[in-house]
Amino acid sequence: MEARQIQKDAKILLTDLSAGKDEERGLTRFSGMLAAAFSSYGLIKLSMNYFTLCEMVQEERAEDQNEADADYRKVQSGIRSLLSDDPGKDIDNIRSFRDEITSRMKVLTAYTDFFELHEYILNRKEAGLFGQIQKVSPEELAEEAFQYVFSDGDKMVINTRIQSVVEQLPVRMTTQRFYDILSEAIAIYKGGEMQSARDFMESLRDAALLSVPEGYDSLYPDLKQSRELFDAVTYKDLGKEEYQALVRELEQVTKRIEALATKDLLLQEILNDILLVQLTAPIADPDHMDDKSRIAKAVLEQILTEDDITDPAEDFDRWFLELEGAQEAAYETLLLTEVNLESYADLLPEEDAKALRTADILVSSSSLFMDLDKVGVHVVEEKAEEAKIEEMKKVLFEDFDAAFSGLSREEKRSRMAKVLSMVPVFFNTRDEIKEYFLYALENCRDDSELTAVSHIIRSMIQG
Repeated sequence: MEARQIQKDAKILLTDLSAGKDEERGLTRFSGMLAAAFSSYGLIKLSMNYFTLCEMVQEERAEDQNEADADYRKVQSGIRSLLSDDPGKDIDNIRSFRDEITSRMKVLTAYTDFFELHEYILNRKEAGLFGQIQKVSPEELAEEAFQYVFSDGDKMVINTRIQSVVEQLPVRMTTQRFYDILSEAIAIYKGGEMQSARDFMESLRDAALLSVPEGYDSLYPDLKQSRELFDAVTYKDLGKEEYQALVRELEQVTKRIEALATKDLLLQEILNDILLVQLTAPIADPDHMDDKSRIAKAVLEQILTEDDITDPAEDFDRWFLELEGAQEAAYETLLLTEVNLESYADLLPEEDAKALRTADILVSSSSLFMDLDKVGVHVVEEKAEEAKIEEMKKVLFEDFDAAFSGLSREEKRSRMAKVLSMVPVFFNTRDEIKEYFLYALENCRDDSELTAVSHIIRSMIQG
């Protein structure tokens, strides 16, 4: 059915349901129509993402990089199952593979944080090593940073800019002052939801690498080898040649992480697309499937039969031309019905309601890695009582102490800067912001770092 007609039918159905007209039949139709909207949208999106993955895998095979083949075969198996008479039969395997990709991304994120911490240090060493030190006026730079922060009237933009500047400023504070700032930020969560407090403190742990995900030492041996190289550096004795070698290593490892993350992000999106169809196809009303979803199926079926997707290039060109704008239209159809899901979900069969709610999260969440296990689970929110918050904070600070004790001054400062950039703005007035900027710059006696900071902040200002 054409998207326009589906949207028309949906509006009529929703009007009837709102009026209480033939509710039992209407709810059955609502469930089938919404499932069809989810399934159509998922198929159309999947056909495009899967084609992109195939192109990527073919390029890697051409370069004799076969590490992605195992992942590709799992996706291929899931899509083949999806197009069978029982589209939901492989759902457990897809969920398991999705969990695997989520775990891998946690490891890659931890490695990204690790190398960013060392990049922070290297950036501040370059000017001194190569005689490029420039005279920096702390007063002028503080004023420029202050004017940049408040050159936009949007409060969210202002807060984001404050955090960006704070991350780059020299860290010249005692550990106790650092803890005081964190304490003020953590205090915001008192009386709220305990899970929010836990999540915030966990984000601080992750940023400072106080805890690392499972697989950090085993999943990527080449990344571990690079990490050990940086762990062995004595920054106070760093020379030009070692600096240049570290910069080259950093460039290579960054490219490697970006390539791995790009592939896993695409894989996760594809797995979410597959799950979306697996969940909803069994209860979808076939009469309200978008016509374009048939073309999407043809694309998927053709890819499964081809070793080289460049062979039937004309077919793909024609199909993708027909799919132009189809994803947007399918999403518009979906939104029209989906917005009413919570109004009727509790009146639907339990399994259907859970499937539709899970599908809704897959489509609407801002993260590709959302937790699907909590869908439909009623959790009594635990309040963030002061005593519990204080106990968690005590453990957090003890872990910071333990970590800091084994770090060089440069590494400690880089981790403090990273954490401070994640803390909600800890200033009460504009004057406090300006004073902090000036204090950090005036108390930095490292001309190389001041030169680097001036370059970074002025580049930030220039956009």
